[in-house]
Amino acid sequence: MTTLEVELFRSDDYVRAGQVPLVPLLRRVFEPLIGQSLAGTRFELLFLPVADRRKLSGQPSLVNLRSSHGYVQVRIVQNGGVLYQHPHSVREIIGRPLQEFLLDRGSDETHWGFGVRGPGLDRIALVRPAPDVVNQVDLAPRRRRTDLFHLEEVAAPDPPRAGLASLGVEEAAGETWLPDDAAQVAVVVAPSVMGDLTGELPFSDEVEEGGFLAGHVYRDENRSEGHFVRVSAALRAERTGASMFHFTFTGESFLRVSELLASRARGEQLVGWYHTHLFEATNAIGLSSIDVDLHTSTFHQPWQVAALVNIASDGGRMLRFYRADGRKMAQAPYWVARR
Repeated sequence: MTTLEVELFRSDDYVRAGQVPLVPLLRRVFEPLIGQSLAGTRFELLFLPVADRRKLSGQPSLVNLRSSHGYVQVRIVQNGGVLYQHPHSVREIIGRPLQEFLLDRGSDETHWGFGVRGPGLDRIALVRPAPDVVNQVDLAPRRRRTDLFHLEEVAAPDPPRAGLASLGVEEAAGETWLPDDAAQVAVVVAPSVMGDLTGELPFSDEVEEGGFLAGHVYRDENRSEGHFVRVSAALRAERTGASMFHFTFTGESFLRVSELLASRARGEQLVGWYHTHLFEATNAIGLSSIDVDLHTSTFHQPWQVAALVNIASDGGRMLRFYRADGRKMAQAPYWVARR
């Protein structure tokens, strides 16, 4: 990677205040994730023209002044091989360690702007936001109008109750939740789905791929707020966007899967989604922030889950499931059914 620096701008007047090297900030983020020193590795970054104008909260607060390119594809190369590759937000992998750096430095400034500087990045506009106005009041006129109609959401019927044994999990008598979490979701996977995701489905080793999970939802017979999701099919998504670093659904993807579920006529629901990561799984690296944003903005039912398939360089696969936990994701326990 060509040497890059992070320019600093203090206060909401964004007065230029020097620069810091970028690589040490990246190492702060990725060394704990990967679990090894990254001395001697090469970071390859491709800044993407996807806007992210959100302020990084905390002390001090920060904002990316090149926010028109708010995401970056990261590839870490070691000894000629790819050690890690995935997209991240600039706020996450540059803003957050920069915030820690400024805090460690003992700065009294409560707000900073920053922008990555280096060859080719000068073409990306560095925009200073207007300062917040004190004591400003915005008034908007309201027009009274008669509503011609209104919409009300109809509550879905409560799922049937079930336990692990009745869902086909062997030696499940008396087995309940692992953690004491009344709102948790756990997964029971059909053997065919387990086989597909861990070996049978032909996944690319060049771009991330994914699709939808179909199945049925149950209330835990022992915990009134707990859910079991039984995954009966992993369905390839059509009309998706994909690259080596990122996987996305489109509106047509959901239209196609709705038609497919109707044609299968098995009473299945859309219980979640799956996708691949093209690097070996570690305990520290699960869903990326982009994956979390996709799930929480798209899959709104509390029992919908995300399956992650990590594919190592030797072709080995590891499967994990995640459930929503507010605006974050937590790993969900799963079992493989007998049938």
